[in-house]
Amino acid sequence: MTINKMTKKLFSLLGLVLSTSLICSAQESEEQVKLELGSTEQAVLNGEPSQSISDELVLQVRIYNPTNPTRPIKRSPVSIPSLSLDDHMLSFNTSCDGCTLQLVNEDGETDYSIIIPENTSTITLPLNLSGEYELQLVRGNYCFYTYIEL
Repeated sequence: MTINKMTKKLFSLLGLVLSTSLICSAQESEEQVKLELGSTEQAVLNGEPSQSISDELVLQVRIYNPTNPTRPIKRSPVSIPSLSLDDHMLSFNTSCDGCTLQLVNEDGETDYSIIIPENTSTITLPLNLSGEYELQLVRGNYCFYTYIEL
């Protein structure tokens, strides 16, 4: 047998061993995920509270009061803030310093409004508020909004 053929066989064997190792590792990871998901599903089925996971809010954007612009509207894309909501706890994943946060009820009335202080990473929304609201973040000429359930 030549050295070239031996090298090819050795590499083929090595490839087979590595592939088998990767497949086994992937199967173990999949089984672990299934076990973790199964315990969460079982807890929910038994009526036990599951661990709370905050929901990332998807914000849309619109021009806020275009009849009275304080600054010219930029032609470049606007940076949309990133927020998460867990019950009444609102977390800011990006800075929203100086933005006005408003909760507008289904009748179009503002039930809550606050200017977000500097270096704020979380705000607890009033616990007496419940129902569906339009959450608005106003920054300059832009209103970032989404609908939330409290």
